[in-house]
Amino acid sequence: MFVLQFLIVVLLVAAAVAALVLKARSDRVQAARARSLAAAESFAHAPGLPAVLRGPDPTAVLQPLTEDGRRKAGVDFIVVMNPDGIRRTSPVPAWIGRRFAGTIGPSLAGQVTIESLRGPNGGHEVQAVVPVTDGGRVVGVVAAGLSLDRVNSAIDSQLPVLIGAGLGALTVATVGTALVGRRLRRQTHGLGPAEMTRMYEHHDAVLHAVREGVVVTDGAGAVLLANVEAHRLLDVPAGALEGRPVAELGLDARVTELLTAGRTVTDEVLPVGDRLLAVNARPTDARGGPAGLVATLRDATELRELADRAELARGRLRMLYEATVAVGTTLDVARTAQELTDVATRRFSDYATVDLAGAVLSGDEPPPGSYTEVPELHRVALSGAYGHPLYRVGEVYRYRPDTLMARTLIGGGPVLVPDMSLAVDWMAGDPEHTRLVLSDGFHSLVSAPLKACGVLMGVANFWRMGTNPAFDEEDLSLAEELAARAALCIDNARRFTREHTMAVALQHSLLPGGLPEQQAVETAHRYLPAETEAGGDWYDVIRPGWKSTTLLTARSVHVSSMPSPACGRSSETAG
Repeated sequence: MFVLQFLIVVLLVAAAVAALVLKARSDRVQAARARSLAAAESFAHAPGLPAVLRGPDPTAVLQPLTEDGRRKAGVDFIVVMNPDGIRRTSPVPAWIGRRFAGTIGPSLAGQVTIESLRGPNGGHEVQAVVPVTDGGRVVGVVAAGLSLDRVNSAIDSQLPVLIGAGLGALTVATVGTALVGRRLRRQTHGLGPAEMTRMYEHHDAVLHAVREGVVVTDGAGAVLLANVEAHRLLDVPAGALEGRPVAELGLDARVTELLTAGRTVTDEVLPVGDRLLAVNARPTDARGGPAGLVATLRDATELRELADRAELARGRLRMLYEATVAVGTTLDVARTAQELTDVATRRFSDYATVDLAGAVLSGDEPPPGSYTEVPELHRVALSGAYGHPLYRVGEVYRYRPDTLMARTLIGGGPVLVPDMSLAVDWMAGDPEHTRLVLSDGFHSLVSAPLKACGVLMGVANFWRMGTNPAFDEEDLSLAEELAARAALCIDNARRFTREHTMAVALQHSLLPGGLPEQQAVETAHRYLPAETEAGGDWYDVIRPGWKSTTLLTARSVHVSSMPSPACGRSSETAG
């Protein structure tokens, strides 16, 4: 900094001196021209000069006069010559009679000539050549000249003052630089220019590269600094914040209040346009700094969306957990299907239905894979809060081949219908039923197959209506998961029904068809089944009379059934 200031002062002083020197030279030339011309014209127009030039000895008369005039006029020479340029007078007597070295041609034509030339001593001179006329005819020439070195300029006296002022300015600059440098070293903690530049560039790059908006205001509420992200989040053009009061920026009222209140704010969420901004603000004068505020702005829109999605995922996990606990509490097919629809209508859908093939209700094994044509279905479960045009529980029907549920049964995969009003094929195949469904406010449907162990037992339908959002792909996955879990429970109940039926049939086959003939006693019999269909059966033969009794247990059979294939046990006891 000192070197720079020194060079600036020296350059200014040098420029001023050069300007003064040029001005002084110009002034000398003008002064020399004026004095030379005045001396030459005064002598050339002196009365009687033409007569003296025509006299017999002009030199004797003119030499004393020219020397006296030269001294009084302050010029170097006054030379009088004839029209041929022969000197009649000269400050150097030896040059009298010699030809004049200057230009006299224009003067012989009646003109005045002023020229600059190098004198005998090597210095620069200015001389004026004036014609001497007599009756309009040139009878002689007068030349007067002056060396520039003899001309003093007022500027010469100013040069010492100028140089002294330059030295004084340099001294003041030196002292000022020392004081400023000392203060800068104290403020920058001894960092040099290179370190300060690197630190500034680094801070500037970080400020404009961070994903948070930064706004710095002063004590009057004017914006001192705002990075690129702040302009983007506040939706203002680049550079439109700096230097302007916050109140005049046209920002949201709550944002303006936060940036001007001067209070501490921590993660306060504000809606700005279509964004949610998390704002943090801290006063800058908390530790003795200047009055103002530093605020950071962070786009919390994505975080809110992620939080909503996480909450939605947690809700779906809770529903799957509830389905795991609530579905399959019994080994009854219809009850299990009803538990599925009850769970689904709590948080997932407005209505839920379960339709099963007739073979599943009787415990028979449906054909593996999907169906080639739509089978006859039984509605075994329905849940919902309002009146509806759907099939009721216990109804037996067959879906039309062009309906969405038929596509699930034939294709074996789930079907998503976000907008039922656009399901053209279904509407064309069953327009009356479609009209009733749509008029009641049903607008979205997911149909999921009930498939377990490669066996398709039926279909579960989930409906939404009114203002509830339409089903999406994630809802389709959840519906498929619910149906898959319920299908395992339904298949378990179906297997139990099949095994129970087989156990009852086995028990009935073991019952005696009649009593053997007896010679000793007369017998009568009565069949009393157990409380359950498959239990213990026994026969008693009792002697008439109550005082003596003969007890004969003809046969005791116990058959138990479990919900597993071909699971049974029999025992026989006689006494």
